[in-house]
Amino acid sequence: MQPVFIQPKPALKELVNHYMVFHTNFPKDQPAPCILLPPLPEQCLLFYPLDPVDANYLLANKQMRLYTCCLVGPQTNTIKLQLGHQHVVIKVSFQPGGLYRLLGIPMQELLQVEAFNASDFLGNLIIELQNQIWESENFLQMVNQIEEALLKFSKRLKEKLPIDQVLQNMLHAGGLMSMDKAASDACLSIRQFERQFKQRIGLSPKFYSRLIRFSNAWILKENQPNITWTAIAHQTGYFDQMHLIRDFKEFAAVNPKQIEQALLEMPFNPRNRYQ
Repeated sequence: MQPVFIQPKPALKELVNHYMVFHTNFPKDQPAPCILLPPLPEQCLLFYPLDPVDANYLLANKQMRLYTCCLVGPQTNTIKLQLGHQHVVIKVSFQPGGLYRLLGIPMQELLQVEAFNASDFLGNLIIELQNQIWESENFLQMVNQIEEALLKFSKRLKEKLPIDQVLQNMLHAGGLMSMDKAASDACLSIRQFERQFKQRIGLSPKFYSRLIRFSNAWILKENQPNITWTAIAHQTGYFDQMHLIRDFKEFAAVNPKQIEQALLEMPFNPRNRYQ
């Protein structure tokens, strides 16, 4: 009951960060469980080929049934997912700025609470791909089908610019990169950098850096339940624990102790990962 992470083919590495496949069955005579997911600094494509999944966006107090193929833009909301008894998800996690380069759409336009129907953006590609996935014999074959479709679609990718590499560097640095350095590495003025950053990520550089740091803190607690919040704050670059608590209230609407209890009650560790 652990997610499997798969690296993309070399030809897709500048577009795709990783694929994730997760499959589990729950007893039908018991209620299917819920899991809690933080907002992550990623944009992704999600396939749910078996039972439907319902999402509760906690900060917005909004609920919806997810599409069988969802496109997820900039994330700012903690989500509670109600899983089905036969749960399968295949995730395509794009590199920072990758979805912008693929679609050519400013990511501010995807800054919404809910996930989108992927076919509204990728058209017949998604419809054909869904049919192929449903007919696949195993999960590796499903991922291969997705890769083949992305390879065809990637011919229309926008040119990679220095800022696209800077976005990845910010992610790997845990969000702890000054805007002056980021703009300089991108060969842009601060103003140009902020404008192009919002086009690619949908968020301001400062907000995105905070989101990276918050996500790192959440994931560290997921993977090391016994670590203290003080240690987490130190390891993820927070000035002190109060700054960590502030971000938890903004991104999750609860304090770290409440998240800790929720993680303990989850039926499995979703092993969130985006780097």
